[in-house]
Amino acid sequence: MNGTFRKQIVEAIGTILALLLITVAAAGLALFLVLMISPLILRIPSHFLNLSNAVVLKDYRHLLMYLVQPWPQPPLHLAGIPMTEGAVEHFSDVRHLIITALAITGLALFGAYGIIQYEKKTWQLWKLSGPLKNLLALLIVVGIMIIVDFDDFFIKFHYLAFSNMNWVFSPTSNPIINLFPDDFFAMLFGIWWLFTILLLSLIQWRINRYLSRLI
Repeated sequence: MNGTFRKQIVEAIGTILALLLITVAAAGLALFLVLMISPLILRIPSHFLNLSNAVVLKDYRHLLMYLVQPWPQPPLHLAGIPMTEGAVEHFSDVRHLIITALAITGLALFGAYGIIQYEKKTWQLWKLSGPLKNLLALLIVVGIMIIVDFDDFFIKFHYLAFSNMNWVFSPTSNPIINLFPDDFFAMLFGIWWLFTILLLSLIQWRINRYLSRLI
């Protein structure tokens, strides 16, 4: 293996790593944004458990804070909405996934920023523009495919992400599931997907703008 070929391999690995870190950072930020705006999407059924909308929203916001706060939390308890032990365990599992995702997002942000700064200093930033454009096109296609058959994707995701069946809620014993119909999760996914695309597009625009100044 000559030096030129070895250099090309190292550069290709560097480009792939940069794209991976940028994508993970964008997807993680999009996840956090979606969680924060999700109360605006929540549709509370009429006469839900005979609770006022204010009480239900307070419980939902408490659930959100439980899911995203990284420090140790007591078992989830909602003031107005009853839950079984299995539901509490499921939200604990969801919390672990989200906390892990947000931690990885933080690391990816630092890594992506460092790589972009390095590529700027070495005049290699142009190598990210084309692959990033192709990645955006791929994410658009994959996202559309998932949205078209979201229910099947959603079920398969749960089988892969969770080692138990606590995610199967009964509307009778766990009425909180009535707040989360399939359309709710489909909308959350769609917004997350759009936010991810927009963040990556913004990064590509910034890179192209920087490169245009060098011409």
